[in-house]
Amino acid sequence: MNPDSSLTIYAMVGPMGSGKTTLALKIAKEQGALFQTLDGTIKSFNEPIGDLKGYESLMPKALDLMFSRALQALKSGQSVVFDVARWPWLIELADAANAKIEVYHFEIPAEERWRRVQKRNTEKIENVYHWTMSKEEFDAQDPHRELPPSMPGLKIVTITE
Repeated sequence: MNPDSSLTIYAMVGPMGSGKTTLALKIAKEQGALFQTLDGTIKSFNEPIGDLKGYESLMPKALDLMFSRALQALKSGQSVVFDVARWPWLIELADAANAKIEVYHFEIPAEERWRRVQKRNTEKIENVYHWTMSKEEFDAQDPHRELPPSMPGLKIVTITE
């Protein structure tokens, strides 16, 4: 990881409905960065997803593909934005591309996150959201996300609304 790099890996950390994809899309547009979405990547597999368990079963395949695409973009001089974050996956990517990481950590109340999930359940942004989350699945999520320890080249920004 290189704190002085002009290349940045932007990553969103938080539970479903916290606003990760919305902010990731905004950053990608403003920075001219490659946008990588876990939902969109999983959707591109064209496999039926009926529930959270089915979604989670495709995550490793999606993350491998996203890593590959991101590394190619970074090596071509383009920053990357992910609407998810996984450790040590992002640190390995930053090391491989000699990039820095900027993490947006979302701490949004459950009531607001559920309101947002209900909205997206009905609106479904094209190529991003593709399955309907139930209240039971929402409530079963662990809203806490682990962050990596402080290190050179890693910036963490907390989002509370």
